Amino acid sequence: MRARLAGLAGRNRLLAAAAAGIGATLAMPPLGATPALAAGLVAFAWLLDGTARFRTAFLTAFAFAFGFFAAGLYWVAGSFFTVGGATAAGGPAAVLGLAALLAFFLALPAALAHRLTQPGVGRALALAAALGLGDWLRGHLLTGFPWNLFGHAWLHAPAVEQTAAIVGIYGVGLATLAVCLLLSVADWRAWTAAAATVAAMFACGEVRLGRAPQADPAAGAPLLRLVQPNIPQSEKWRREEAAAHLQRLVRLGAADPEPDAVIWPETAVARLLHSESPLIEALGKSVQSRAGLISGAPWREDGRYYNSILAINREGRVQGRHDKAHLVPFGEYVPLRGLLGVAKLTVGGKDFAAGPGPSTLALPGLPPFGALICFEAIFPGEAVAADARPAWLLNLTNDAWFGETAGPHQHFEIARMRAIETGLPVVRVANTGITGAVDGYGRRLGRLGLGRTGSLDIHLPPPLAETAYGRLGDLPFFGSVLLLAALAAWRRSR
Repeated sequence: MRARLAGLAGRNRLLAAAAAGIGATLAMPPLGATPALAAGLVAFAWLLDGTARFRTAFLTAFAFAFGFFAAGLYWVAGSFFTVGGATAAGGPAAVLGLAALLAFFLALPAALAHRLTQPGVGRALALAAALGLGDWLRGHLLTGFPWNLFGHAWLHAPAVEQTAAIVGIYGVGLATLAVCLLLSVADWRAWTAAAATVAAMFACGEVRLGRAPQADPAAGAPLLRLVQPNIPQSEKWRREEAAAHLQRLVRLGAADPEPDAVIWPETAVARLLHSESPLIEALGKSVQSRAGLISGAPWREDGRYYNSILAINREGRVQGRHDKAHLVPFGEYVPLRGLLGVAKLTVGGKDFAAGPGPSTLALPGLPPFGALICFEAIFPGEAVAADARPAWLLNLTNDAWFGETAGPHQHFEIARMRAIETGLPVVRVANTGITGAVDGYGRRLGRLGLGRTGSLDIHLPPPLAETAYGRLGDLPFFGSVLLLAALAAWRRSR
């Protein structure tokens, strides 16, 4: 098989590389077939071994990455079909364009690693370092989009995913790449190193989970009521439906026992609010909870518009606010608006302004929490405010844009990784798919599935001590990249 793949040329090579990338996506949530990632990367390595020129290696790597991203992010087209009309035709083009952009982040470093090495252990290590660095770059450059990172292939394995508490998800991905690519080398020492790496990851996770207490609610733990209204995106912003939607939210949150807080999802209040809005007082008084209501809503201040989380007490006063910092291009703002001349997908012609970044809200009657809106929860190392570590993380989102696809499942699992990295419980409330909560080990405490309407009561678990990743960030990852590069250079010199 290695000889046959290495012998392919021209269009056949590119098609085989794209097929390997498509197959590798089976390792991502919700399927979690990790061996598919190993098979795809091994095939990719063998295809590269048959190339001699930088250009051919780049095109082969680009085809692999393009297949990986196009298949893994197909659900992005759902937002265009939700808008409907002429916009729907742009869905497939948006997926292919996004896949092509992200493919550059992997193709260029992979081609450079190929150019500087010979087939064997050295090339496998160099490719692992290059693809791992490419993963990090695509998570940070051009606003960043760290979705379906290679480390996410372990999100179904409770033990292995715990290593993110030490090295973060980028470090987990780097180790995964090294293991998979070493399997492409016909050398028992490479296979032994790969097996030892996986065994170490399992052992590390088992030790961490073995020390974890039972995930039972502690006495006196705050009771949070999470409301998932399941309002179709096509109906969400209809003015004639606004009152009925608010009544549904209030009704779903009203039950005994009285919770410490009722939490609604992103833009649950589909009205533009400001400091003088009479609706704020009505919302605070309509919800029966000790600390009041936490909800997403669009907010206007000083002539700017924000996608915000509002904390409203029982007297109807805003006690805290978080403005979304990581905005979705073409959904919440249009980059280069004057040059591109296109409109947003979402309602309203105005762009949202970006908030200052991660924030911690301290409310009477509740432990302080870090506020995250929508895909702010997918960014490793950017979930916790640097100056005030919270006791838990709250993620409000609206995944109704993407329908019954893999997108909402991936979004929930990626947000769950922030709990493991930080040691903080994560509470997630969605308009639909998927509302739930996890403790600081990433263990699921309850969930409302995609397409369900209802509420979920969660007893908030205490935070864990700050993790190694929380203290060091991505420093261990960069150290590991340098180590792999040094080992590859040493093998080349020999």
